[in-house]
Amino acid sequence: MGKKTPDAPPGFNPTQVAAAQGAINRETAVAQTQLNQLDEFTPYGTSTYAPTGDPTPQGIQRYKRTFTLDPEQQAILDQQNRVSRELSTVAGDQVGRVGETLATPFTYEGMPAGGSAANLGQTVSNLTAMSASPYDLQAGKSPAPTAQGIGAAADAGTQAAITAAEHYSTPFDYSSAPAAPEADAAARQQVIDSLYGQSQSRLDPRFESEQRALANQLANSGIPRGSEAFSSAMRDFNLGKTDAYQTAQNAAIQAGGAEQSRLFGLGTQARQNAIAEQNYLRALPAAEQAQLMGMYGQEQALRQGQFDAMGSVRDREISEQLRQRQIPMQEMQNLAQAQTGLFGLRDRERGRTIQEQAYLRNLPLNETAALMSGTQIQNPTFGAVAPTAIAATDYSGLVGDSYANQVNAYNAQLQRQNAATGAYADLGGALIGTDAFGQGLSKIPGFS
Repeated sequence: MGKKTPDAPPGFNPTQVAAAQGAINRETAVAQTQLNQLDEFTPYGTSTYAPTGDPTPQGIQRYKRTFTLDPEQQAILDQQNRVSRELSTVAGDQVGRVGETLATPFTYEGMPAGGSAANLGQTVSNLTAMSASPYDLQAGKSPAPTAQGIGAAADAGTQAAITAAEHYSTPFDYSSAPAAPEADAAARQQVIDSLYGQSQSRLDPRFESEQRALANQLANSGIPRGSEAFSSAMRDFNLGKTDAYQTAQNAAIQAGGAEQSRLFGLGTQARQNAIAEQNYLRALPAAEQAQLMGMYGQEQALRQGQFDAMGSVRDREISEQLRQRQIPMQEMQNLAQAQTGLFGLRDRERGRTIQEQAYLRNLPLNETAALMSGTQIQNPTFGAVAPTAIAATDYSGLVGDSYANQVNAYNAQLQRQNAATGAYADLGGALIGTDAFGQGLSKIPGFS
C-alpha cells in the first residue's frame, strides 16, 4: 500500500477576516485622533479638548474643542460687541432716511449741458479747406542759384592736381648725395697712437728725471741700492709710473673714439643736407601746385558764398510766403484747440455735478452701511502641530500570507509524493515478466 495523501490546508472565512481588520482600523483611528488632540496655550488664548456625550455603540468617545480668550482680549471683545449693538441701533434709525432718499427719482434735470462738437466740426472743415489750397513756390520769387561758377573753379583745381601727379611720376633717388659714412678702425687707431705718442713724449723724460732724483734721495738718506726699503720705494714709484701711462692710454682711446664720432657725424650731416636739398627740389613743384590749387579753392569758396547768398534770399522769401500761409492755419488750429478745451470743460462740469448729486444721494446709504460695519476681534492663531500618524496593522494581509504559505507547503509535499509514486511504478514495470517479480514486490517499501 502507498503513503497517505497529505491534507489540504483549511480555508478561512473572508467575512471574519474583514471584520477583524475593520476593528483594528477603528482602534488605530481612535488612538491616532487622541494622540493629535493637543492642548495649546498662547498669550492671547487657549485651545483645549474634553470628552463630550456618551460613547457610541462601538465604544468610541467623542471630544469637543474649546477656545478661551485671555481676560484682556475677552474685555476687548465685549467692548466691541457693545459698540456694534449701539451702532446697529443708530443704523436702524437711519433706515427711514435711506428709504426717503431712494424713493426720490434721480434725474439729470437742472444739470449743466455737455459740450457741443458742432462749432469744432466747422472749424476743422475750414482748416482742411485751407490746407488743400494750391501753393506755388515760384510766384514772385528770386531765381534759384546755380553751381556753374563753382564747377569751373573746381575743374581748374582738378587740373592743377593732375599736373602735380605727373611731376611725382618721374624717378627719384639719392644717388647724387654723398655716401653714408662708415666706421674706420685704422683711422681710429692712428688717432689713438698719435695722441698716446704725444703723452709718452712728455712722460718719458719726466719719469727718468724723477727716478734719478728718487735714487739720489734714497742714497743720501743712507738706504743702499738693493735693500728692502730701496726696493719698496722703487716699486711704489713704478706703480705710479704705470698708472700715469695707463691714464694717458685711456685718454688716447677716448679721444680716438670721439674723433671718429665727430668725423662720422660730419659725414652723416653732409649726406642729410644733400638729401634735404633734393627733397626740397622734389617737393617744390608740388608746393607751387598746392598754392595754385589754394587760389582755385578761394575762387571756389567765393562762388560758393555767392551761391549760398542767393539761396538764403530765396529761402527767406519762401519762408515769408509760408508764414503768410501758415498764420491763418495756425489761428484756425488755435481756435480748434480752444473749442476742444471748452468742450472738455463743459463735459467735466456736467460730470462733476452728476458726481456730486450721486454722492449726496448715496451718502445716507453709505453712512448706514458704515454704522452697520465694525471690526471684530479675531480668534487667537495657534501654531501648526505635526500630526502623529499610526499605521494600522494589515491583519487581512497577514492572514492571506499565512494561507499562501500553507498552500505552498501542501503543494510541495504533494509534488514529492507524486514523484515517489512514479519511481515505484517504473521499478514495477521493469520487474514484470521475471521469476523474481514476486520477490521483488515484497522488498518494495509499502508492499507485503
